[in-house]
Amino acid sequence: MATPRHHQPHQGSHHHQQATGAAKDIYRDTPLRYLGYVNELGESFKDLLKASSLTSNNADGIVKHSYTAVGGYVALDAFDKAVKGYRQSRNAGESQGLQVLSATTSGLDAALFQYGASYSIPAFLVAVTRDSLKLGLNRLLGKQKAVKEILQHEISHEIEAKGWYRFDQRWLGKLKKGIDDHLLQKLKPSQKFAEMVQKWGPKAEKNLCIALPLIGSMAIIPFIVHPIDHGVNFVLDHSYRPLAKCLKQWASGHSSLR
Repeated sequence: MATPRHHQPHQGSHHHQQATGAAKDIYRDTPLRYLGYVNELGESFKDLLKASSLTSNNADGIVKHSYTAVGGYVALDAFDKAVKGYRQSRNAGESQGLQVLSATTSGLDAALFQYGASYSIPAFLVAVTRDSLKLGLNRLLGKQKAVKEILQHEISHEIEAKGWYRFDQRWLGKLKKGIDDHLLQKLKPSQKFAEMVQKWGPKAEKNLCIALPLIGSMAIIPFIVHPIDHGVNFVLDHSYRPLAKCLKQWASGHSSLR
């Protein structure tokens, strides 16, 4: 499998690719890029972890650590792009003030891109797919108690989350719960489906409710990477990047930065 690659952020004259030429970007063009997918895997395997010998809190802790790993990757990539922006500005003979500004805007561009393309949006879509399949299966099987427990855990999980993880869970969690609630309104219990699954035995039924959400949430990952990249780049191209370019143009003519 080829190493996944997100489109590079391109912000004005201090785009890091121009500074490095054909040099390989270890954060985007090597297997290190897979660190950006750790939280997606954590979300996919969440139910399997809970079904193992782990407690619910331990399973949630592993998922949180997967977000921490991605956060570290985002920070390293942002720092790398900041350093490259600074060096390019210095090599171009720009003032110290412009060098700092180039480092700041380059690093922030990478952080914004990675937050959307690696940290939040992919994991959100994976979690929505996982929980929608899980809720849908339990709804079709007529397991109302299991459905209520799933929704209740979403609420308690949001309340117990801390720090940056809590901020991320609060706004994405509300949207995800809205989607799940909408799904439950559309789906009705199916006696025929329930009877068919019950013939397989209780263990097979339990494994189905774990395996299908896991497989489904993992299966969407290859299909969401590039659309998310393009979407995040589109938003940045029409928001942050023009502002960063205008800021540097203004700063270039400002006497205090000469």
